[in-house]
Amino acid sequence: MTKLHSLPALLKRSAFTQGELAQLLAISQTRISRLEDGHPSLGTALALQVVFDVEPRLVFPQLYEQVEDAVMRRAAELDKRLAGKNDPKSLRKKASLARMVRPQKTASAT
Repeated sequence: MTKLHSLPALLKRSAFTQGELAQLLAISQTRISRLEDGHPSLGTALALQVVFDVEPRLVFPQLYEQVEDAVMRRAAELDKRLAGKNDPKSLRKKASLARMVRPQKTASAT
C-alpha cells in the first residue's frame, strides 16, 4: 500500500519551518498554509517533490484523483471516437489509451 504524506508531517520529518519551506519554494509563508487545502501550482508541487523526495500525488491525493478522473473521462470519449478506425495513427492512439487504463485497473484491484 502506498503511504500518503501530509505537508505538516513532511515539515516535521525534515525539521524545516514553514518560513524555511516558503523560502525554498520561493512563495510566501501564507501560501504554505494554503497548500494544505490541496491546490498547489504545478511548479510548487514539483518543487515539493524536489525538497521532500515525495511524489505530488502522495501529498495531494484528492487533487490527483480529480485530475485523473477528468483525464480518464476524456480518454474514454476519445476511445469511443476511435472505435472502428484501424489506420496506423488510430491504432497507436488506442494503444496509448490502453496503457492509461491498465495501471488504474491494477491499482483498484489491490
